[in-house]
Amino acid sequence: MRGALKITYNDGSDEYYEVDPVGGNPNLVQNLQQFLISPTVTLVMDGELLVIPSTSIRHVSITLSAAQLPEAELQAIPGVLVGAKRIVG
Repeated sequence: MRGALKITYNDGSDEYYEVDPVGGNPNLVQNLQQFLISPTVTLVMDGELLVIPSTSIRHVSITLSAAQLPEAELQAIPGVLVGAKRIVG
């Protein structure tokens, strides 16, 4: 399940990466829980390892190419709100 990762830094700048947030493990919920508690975001790329301290990040957005998310399981994670809609205002 490929997706686009957008990292917005505290200074307002953005970086985009193509990622596979599930990887070889189909347990998206477990991966998300581990991602949320990690003090860093670490990206392994061709010939490069990029470690971004979470203290430098304002927010992260992951857009999935085939979004069939286990909403009931995601809702069980503290701080996760299922069914949110982005509005402009």
